[in-house]
Amino acid sequence: MCVRWQQNTFIMRQQLNVIRFDSEKEIERIMASTRAKRTIAITLVAAFALMAMSPIFATAQTVSGHAKTGPYIDKLRFDVITSDDLQVLALQNNQIDLIDSFLDPTFIPALEVAENIELTSVLRNGYGFVTINCERYPLNYTAVRRAIAFALDKNAISADIFEGYSDSQDSPVPKQSGWSIEGQLPYTYYEKDIETGIALLEAAGFTIPVGETFRTGPNGDFEQILVECASTSPIAIEVGAFIAAALIDLGIDATSEPTDFYEYLGRLNNHLDYDMCFLAWEFGSADVDFLGKEWASWNADEPFLNFPNFRNSTYDSYIEDLLESTDYQTVYDAAVALQEIWVYQCPYIICYQNIKYHAWRDDKFEGQVNDWSDGVPGSWTNTKVHLKADQGGPFGGTFRWSNSLDLDTFNLLGASSAYTIQVLTEMYDSMMRLDSTGLDMMWLAESYLAETHDTNDAIPDGHTRFTFDLIQNATWTDGMPLTAEDVAFSLNFLRDAPGNRYRPDLLQMSAAYAPSTYTVVVEFNTESYWHLHGVAFKPIFPKHVMQEIVIEDWAEWSPNPPVEEFVTSGPFNITEYVAGEFAELTYNPNYFFAPDRTTTPPTTTTTTEVPPDYTMAIVAGAVGAAVVILVGGYVLMRQK
Repeated sequence: MCVRWQQNTFIMRQQLNVIRFDSEKEIERIMASTRAKRTIAITLVAAFALMAMSPIFATAQTVSGHAKTGPYIDKLRFDVITSDDLQVLALQNNQIDLIDSFLDPTFIPALEVAENIELTSVLRNGYGFVTINCERYPLNYTAVRRAIAFALDKNAISADIFEGYSDSQDSPVPKQSGWSIEGQLPYTYYEKDIETGIALLEAAGFTIPVGETFRTGPNGDFEQILVECASTSPIAIEVGAFIAAALIDLGIDATSEPTDFYEYLGRLNNHLDYDMCFLAWEFGSADVDFLGKEWASWNADEPFLNFPNFRNSTYDSYIEDLLESTDYQTVYDAAVALQEIWVYQCPYIICYQNIKYHAWRDDKFEGQVNDWSDGVPGSWTNTKVHLKADQGGPFGGTFRWSNSLDLDTFNLLGASSAYTIQVLTEMYDSMMRLDSTGLDMMWLAESYLAETHDTNDAIPDGHTRFTFDLIQNATWTDGMPLTAEDVAFSLNFLRDAPGNRYRPDLLQMSAAYAPSTYTVVVEFNTESYWHLHGVAFKPIFPKHVMQEIVIEDWAEWSPNPPVEEFVTSGPFNITEYVAGEFAELTYNPNYFFAPDRTTTPPTTTTTTEVPPDYTMAIVAGAVGAAVVILVGGYVLMRQK
């Protein structure tokens, strides 16, 4: 295998060229008008799936510079506003420019007619789900988990909570992905099917004693099951009520309780006590290597992984093929098998995959980017947004986000909350990143060469070697140059620091070193489709700062910016922070892709949207589904 990327031209390996309250609440109220909305919305879901697979729907805005140039704003501010209605009110009152999370559908009609407010949408590359503690009786019984899945009315969640702007989902791989088996199984959990759920419970020995209300099981009685959901998210609270009601319908004592999101996320990250917790995932890529990491039995005790403590030897038997094969069909077949087992076993129950509607103001800034996955609230908007000409643009201004929850740490290694990471990632860089259409883009690296023993006899059989050539004008905010030594040190640190969230991708990395100032060599002791982005998307840290940290004590590293110097490389660095109120970042004037602010401001031009050609979209989508998309990524945790 040999893969080379030079100046954003990707030459793929030969195989690829062949072709992520109250349990008694009434949940049955679904009016005819809501069904009509759902019909329309399902059509929209299908349309968005095509859009996600085909670039012909993309729009773009340009200012001076190239695709990587930015930022143009002076400051980026994240105001902590935990309530959905207060976020909408702040947007309407011109207190913020962008809502960080997707809209509750109930706000859409009012915002559609509001002055100076725009709405955009994107099919979510993720979903809302409930994680189930597979170690706890009676949830350790597959029959119980499946019974809950059958009893949960996913269609009603989409219709009632999302007013149809959502669809049911069973597979852990989002339906727009070419890897997903959604709709291909002989059964679904979409509709409420109490009869099947009760039959599964009865067959497994869970019966209701005469004169009792709730079931007992083959190992005796069990305590009331607690469904926890984020107290700051109305959507999470409503979904939690649906889940508790499904349990009660089955004759299982249960209740739903709004809880502090960070409190139960911390328990999940560290495999502490819980029954069922509601979360949501945002995938940062189209890769599916997470199938081989998130739920592997050997990760049931690893921090940040395998929240349900799921162990299944049959599932584990397909992981090697998924992660270590270089044959497309073998990888694809393993991905299919893992999804089939996962959907049957129900370590999670996926509750919905929604269309994300985002709202932002258009009176002062322009250049917002509707990213393929994040939508407008994403890093590319922060890079490209700029003041309008009548506001003195394109340079300057403070672009204001809401942030649904405050930061819980400035230690990026230990962060898993999307609300923390969307701030911290503005201060770090990686060798590669995704562009706004979901394709790979070189960043700190300007080129790379991928080799195996087949193309280089010096490489041991079964190994993979990547050689990255770095750009030579990147610096840290303290003025030190960013070199290959920083990259190699960061990768080794992330591999060796026990329990950090980046470690699983690097466990098979046998070496990372810098043979010269701007060349990094990384070698894995296996071959895999996924290794490139497992290494190229990792954040790079300053060696001269991080080498002072004892690697076993990385979790105790507690940066306190801006009181203490926070050495980073990204387009922004934090200049003011008030816990519970806001975080303010200021642009890095020495950023290696920063625009020249001394030149005469250019005229801003906007390209028009390409008219949708649905025939082309279907063809492009079909081809995309058959290609292995080498896009590295991450998973972010959200409360809804």
